[in-house]
Amino acid sequence: MILDNFVFTGRELLLAVVLATLVYLLEVWLLSRRAKRLRATPADTRVAALEAEVELLKQRLQALEEQPPIGLNVDQRGSTYADAQRMAREGAPALELAGSLGISRGEAELIVALQRAEKPVP
Repeated sequence: MILDNFVFTGRELLLAVVLATLVYLLEVWLLSRRAKRLRATPADTRVAALEAEVELLKQRLQALEEQPPIGLNVDQRGSTYADAQRMAREGAPALELAGSLGISRGEAELIVALQRAEKPVP
């Protein structure tokens, strides 16, 4: 037979066993890494969900930043009342304030009364 001509010493046999063991361990290690990448853990799934939610929130924030500020209506109302105070100081009656500035008659009467109360008595 062919193998009759080969003689294996203990050292060669030990080297072959060590080499086979190293190859086996390398295969096990590579397969476990591959399986770990393929298998999603609950934590990985949760992280992916949170990343998607953060991206959605970034898009919503950008959309909100592109909209005009809501506070502009408050500023316009404040300028309306400033105009009403100016007109009341100039002597305009409450009905004129209400008609020209679009405020209620009660608001206009209050502004006129407050302006009269602030005027110094001669």
